[in-house]
Amino acid sequence: MSGGRLRSRLSETTRAAHERLHGHPGFAAAAAGRLDMCAYRDLLARLYGFHQPFEAEFVKAPPAMADAIALASRRRSEALAEDLCSLGLAGGVTALPLSRALPSCVSEPQWLGALYVTEGSTLGGAQIARALERAGFTSAQRRFFEAYGERRGWMWRTLLDRLESHADDSDAAAQAESSAQALFEAFEAWMRDWRGAAVSR
Repeated sequence: MSGGRLRSRLSETTRAAHERLHGHPGFAAAAAGRLDMCAYRDLLARLYGFHQPFEAEFVKAPPAMADAIALASRRRSEALAEDLCSLGLAGGVTALPLSRALPSCVSEPQWLGALYVTEGSTLGGAQIARALERAGFTSAQRRFFEAYGERRGWMWRTLLDRLESHADDSDAAAQAESSAQALFEAFEAWMRDWRGAAVSR
């Protein structure tokens, strides 16, 4: 890696959005273990509506990058579907609304910038998983937040290594930065419509 220069640049660019999402009522309640089952199911359903269409585009990613970072193993919408099934979602995931406002990724730097956002969430997800366990949710109901298990660190480092390979290319770095910012904005907009008002006090 090139000293983490591009990672630092993306971190600074997305810092404000990241902090706002920490304050999102659903994520904040989940991290504190204060979501009841209905609110938690609604939160996961909203997450599914974002991750599923994003991951459906994986087939368009540059093959060399996809192989290098094990992109096929990063499909977390499947874990969301399993969690929702365990939580008794009526009608299944096929009836859930899906985001239609995702930014387009074409180049490798654009993909890496977007993945920096979605994969970065696995780090905070581990903390949420522990809070959910303390709140009584079973392992079959928190697969999404327990993403990758013991491989979590390896998956994150592999992505960062590939990202940093573009650090010396100013155009590629700008593409990654712009893509990360755009995906964060799309995610924020999508999660504003979460209506899981039943947060345990």
